[in-house]
Amino acid sequence: MKSVLTDKTKILLILIISALLCLGLIGLTAYSTSLQYDINALNNKIQDRQWAQRNLEVEIKSANTLANLEARALELGLESPSFDEIVYLNTEDTTVHDFAQVLKETAYNK
Repeated sequence: MKSVLTDKTKILLILIISALLCLGLIGLTAYSTSLQYDINALNNKIQDRQWAQRNLEVEIKSANTLANLEARALELGLESPSFDEIVYLNTEDTTVHDFAQVLKETAYNK
């Protein structure tokens, strides 16, 4: 009789351990699914931000056209130089290494 009791307790113990292992595996699967869902949500946010960045880059490039810059300069009160205010640099005989210096010398030598 005693061996029958011990066999029943062993079987019951094995069943309880198996059930706990199955519950643990189910819990781990649910947790990993939750993590994967969070990862996918973050990847979607990253993709949305990358598209927004690309759209902004296109807007910046389209806003930096010469016509837009001229229009904005006129809005700010800047005027185009008159014909006698235009400075031409003769670069055929000399190499210009410092454009700002050449422009400064040309402006003050008038």
